[in-house]
Amino acid sequence: MVSKAKWLLLPAIAVALSACGLGTKLQPPAASIQQLQVLPNGQWQLTLRVENYSYDTGMHVYAMDADLELGGRHAGHIHVAPALDIPAMSADIATAVIAPGAQARSALADAKGHAVAYALKGSISAGKGGDGKPQAFDLDGKDYLSPVPGVANTWR
Repeated sequence: MVSKAKWLLLPAIAVALSACGLGTKLQPPAASIQQLQVLPNGQWQLTLRVENYSYDTGMHVYAMDADLELGGRHAGHIHVAPALDIPAMSADIATAVIAPGAQARSALADAKGHAVAYALKGSISAGKGGDGKPQAFDLDGKDYLSPVPGVANTWR
């Protein structure tokens, strides 16, 4: 009788412990440039897309610090503190304005209406849920921006 009770109790304990769990792990977020717009004063307004790849937990994005390269040329440093709350497997946007140097401005001019490569290298500080402790994640994003047909000074 004791051995039967032991076999019935063991699965019940396993189920109870699995409900406690070790907690979900926050997956490293990703960031990319959704849009680059050249403002009349020469500054660039960047619409940054931040993605949460965690499948079962939201994340709070505290800050992003990254160097931007455009066409292989240093374009500037981005620092934003967007305070975004991004649900699991979702994304949100933040806006940053930078003053690019002459080399970066010439990279857009040299593209002559074609796509131009960019890279974001730095870190994203994010926490689990809406108020989780911040942790730093490496950011190393690469992609291309193309001019938007019919919309002057805008790349996506």
